[in-house]
Amino acid sequence: MHWLDHQAIILYLSDIENHITAMRFSYLVVLIEILFLNIVLIGQEKTNWKQVKDSDNIKAYVQKLPSSQLKKVKVETILDATLPELVSIIKDAENHNKWVYYIERAEIIEKTDDFHWKYYGFSNPPWPVSNRDFITEVTLEQNEQDRSIIITSIAIPDYLPTTDDCVRIPYLSSIWYLVPLSNDSIFISLEIVADIGGLIPIWLVNMAITQGPLSTIKGLLKELRTNKYSHAKLDYIDEL
Repeated sequence: MHWLDHQAIILYLSDIENHITAMRFSYLVVLIEILFLNIVLIGQEKTNWKQVKDSDNIKAYVQKLPSSQLKKVKVETILDATLPELVSIIKDAENHNKWVYYIERAEIIEKTDDFHWKYYGFSNPPWPVSNRDFITEVTLEQNEQDRSIIITSIAIPDYLPTTDDCVRIPYLSSIWYLVPLSNDSIFISLEIVADIGGLIPIWLVNMAITQGPLSTIKGLLKELRTNKYSHAKLDYIDEL
């Protein structure tokens, strides 16, 4: 091979290497931009919460959703309780009429295992709002490191036929966060966003949106004080 051909090959390979290096740099720039955007969005989500109530060590916040007229609500506090106590109360559906906001009756209609179940709730709110019912698919997850628990509920409105005596809630999403600070002190947060359906205007729903989660947290606190669940033990829940 002539030395000029050899030099040409070297230059060609060098050009390829430079091109690959440039591509890698471009990918790196794009990756950094994506990571930066995610950080900005996370920061915006945290700062977009507006505090609307702070009483009895319970704080309530609302957040405007960018793609909807609905508002998300978050209520948080710290309770003297254990993880098994709180999980037992939340999963005791037939007892929800005693503490969950305007729930008249509720039940677990299908259980896959301790971490997955389907829930039915019937609500009897005051006039002029008509009765509502809803079905949700519920998932419980526990973090192996800090033992925190997330219980997520998503509406599945078509899972059962509707009835004439109530309006089926078309959209509901709720998340319980249970974060143990010690074995008997739990930071608890409840986030909810819902479209209750029917002819109730969104502005009226948003105007009273904090009342449900706030009353539910207060009801949970009262239920804890009955000590009905004080000795609860769950083999699928790990404590600190």
